[in-house]
Formats: sequence, C-alpha cells, structure tokens
Amino acid sequence: MPDILRSDAIVIGAGIQGAGVAQALAACGYQVQLIEQASHAAAETSSNSSKLIHGGLRYLETAQFSLVRECLKERAILCKIAPHLVHLSPFYIPVYQGQTRTAPWIFAGLSLYRLLGGGPFKKHSAEKAQALGIDGAGLTQVFEYQDAQTDDAALTRAVVNSAKSLGADIAFNEKVIAIEQSDQGFLLHSQSGKVFGAPCVINATGAYINEVARLCAALPQIPIELVQGAHLVLNYPAPSGCIYTASPDDGRPVFLLPWRGQLMVGTTEHSLGSNPYAKGMTYEERAYLVRAAKHCLPALREQEIEVTETYCGVRVLPSGQQNANKKVRDTQLITSINSNYQYLAIYGGKLTAYRATAEKVVKMLIPHLPKKRFVSTRDLRLPNSNS
Repeated sequence: MPDILRSDAIVIGAGIQGAGVAQALAACGYQVQLIEQASHAAAETSSNSSKLIHGGLRYLETAQFSLVRECLKERAILCKIAPHLVHLSPFYIPVYQGQTRTAPWIFAGLSLYRLLGGGPFKKHSAEKAQALGIDGAGLTQVFEYQDAQTDDAALTRAVVNSAKSLGADIAFNEKVIAIEQSDQGFLLHSQSGKVFGAPCVINATGAYINEVARLCAALPQIPIELVQGAHLVLNYPAPSGCIYTASPDDGRPVFLLPWRGQLMVGTTEHSLGSNPYAKGMTYEERAYLVRAAKHCLPALREQEIEVTETYCGVRVLPSGQQNANKKVRDTQLITSINSNYQYLAIYGGKLTAYRATAEKVVKMLIPHLPKKRFVSTRDLRLPNSNS
C-alpha cells in the first residue's frame, strides 16, 4: 500500500458546500484534505445555478420561513465579505390580470420578505414595465425589490482559495473509488492510487452523494430525488434589472436575468429520479423557457431565438413528495459517529447558505475532533477567484 496521506478531516467534493466546509474547518485550525474528482472546483451544479444569492421569495409559499431568514442573513454577510463577487440588484415582478399570484398576494409576500430581512420594496406603474421591455398588455402592477447576483463558479473558487490560504490541502483529479473503515478512522482510495486517511469524512458530492456512500457498507444513506434545473442564455440584450415572472404554461416562477451582457432564462423542475448521469436539457425544457421569455418580453417574439449557451444544475431533494416545485429545500446533515470515526453527508444545500451550512457541520464535528477553538468565517473576507 502507498503511504497514507493523513489529516484531521477529509472533504469529498469541491463544489460550494465542500469548499465551505473545508474553509470552515481550516479556519478552526484543523488539517483538512479537500478531494475533487474533476480538474477544478465547481465542476458541476456549483457552476450551473441561477447565479443568485437570495432568500428565496417563493419559499414563503411553502412556509419555509426559517430557510428564507437564514438565506437573507447570509446574503448580507456575503455582500460584506465578497463585494467583488456578490452584489445587490433590482428585481422586478410584473403582475397581470387573471394570474394566480395577484398584486395583493405579492404585496403580502414582499412585506413578509422585508420583515425577514429582505429590505424595502416599491410599486411602479406601467411606464417602468415599458422601460424594462416587459409586455404591458393586461399589466396591473410592477413590484421592485432587491436580491443579489453572483458568479457561482467564481464564488466557489474564491472559497477554495480561502481554504487553501488557511492551510487546507486541495487535491483535484482524485476520484474516490473505495472507502475502508479502520481503528484509526477512514482510508479513502483514489483512482490515481493515492490513499487518504482521516478519522473524519465529509461527503459533499451533491448528486453523487449516495453513490459515494455506497463505497462503504457501513455509511448511512437517505432516499433522494434528483431534480434538474435547466437554463438558457439568449443572444438578446441584458435587461437593466432581474425580472421575476411566471411561466404562461403552469405559473411557475421564472427568472430573466442579465448574464455577461446577454439574457439568461431559468429555471425548470425536471425529475431525474436517482440517476445523476441522466442530466441534460430536454427539448421540452428548452421550449418551456423560450415560451416564458417571449411571454414576458414582446421584442423576443419578433426575432429568431439564438441560444448561445445551455446548462443544467441538479438539486438533491427528499424523495416521496409529488410536486418537485413544493419540496422542502432545507439541507439535511446525515451523520454516523462513534469513538473511532465521524462521517457526515450534506444532502441538498443552497448556494446562498453554504457558509452557514459549513459552520453547522463544523459545530457538529468539533466535539469528536482534536480540541480546537471555533472560529467563525462570517468576517473572513474572500480573496479573488483566480484558480
């Protein structure tokens, strides 16, 4: 057997959740090994999101108040520690006659959002809609509030860079193919032939989380459903703000966002079952998003649609609920802990709340690790995102 590369904790997966945990552990002084099978951080869903740092206004409809409150608190923290990566933008909600979410309903939701920390909002007349290029036919009201945008991949790289600067070891191109338990903890065997050893392992592999857990019979799993969120980028001038509208097909919320000078449209809710390899935009998803964009922006109806980019992220949601759009988005932390080893798996997780999730993970593990003083990352300014 090759020499074992030992540490206090091994984090598998260099998406935003794994990067956040590696940073949080390293900030407390632990020797951390971050392992990623790809050649770079944010190789999958952490570079394929809607690029938003937000409270989740629509989660109020399913009474996920604590999640919204936490995300809004984290939004404020990220705007402070990463102003070069996270910035507030105006969001506009057009309201039309006959739609399910009426103006009083949206007013009530934005009022609650403000109480939870979302900040003020205001109402505009139809003239504002015209300036934004929004369809004015049947329009009754336009609401404006604030949320934040980011470059999700750049944010993830910045967190990885921060973890590295705090002493974490980062290993790319290291796919874990076997996990052993021993009296000294875990041994992780990679495809390259390296062996990593630690008493503590954090599984932050997103859609592949159960696949990794199955590498060791003793590790716990929970049933999940993988839900794909597809996005289009159109060769169309970026709007002057973010438009939060409803699909004409089913009333689902859809974002029309400025992205690198063009228009991004997202997202969908397409079930992949439990197969992470089944992802890929479908014809139906593409048509669904184009219809939503045309419905809101009449100028798009007069030109040929040119798609410059498509991408899909995969959400990990609890299985057994019928409507993916109404599934609970809370992160689940599943553990297996005894005197010799500590295993923790992060099921789900939101980009916005990655830092808070990481601190929860560390607080759960610290009693079982070498004694260290807890150090929060809430005031730790993120570096640039150059890889």
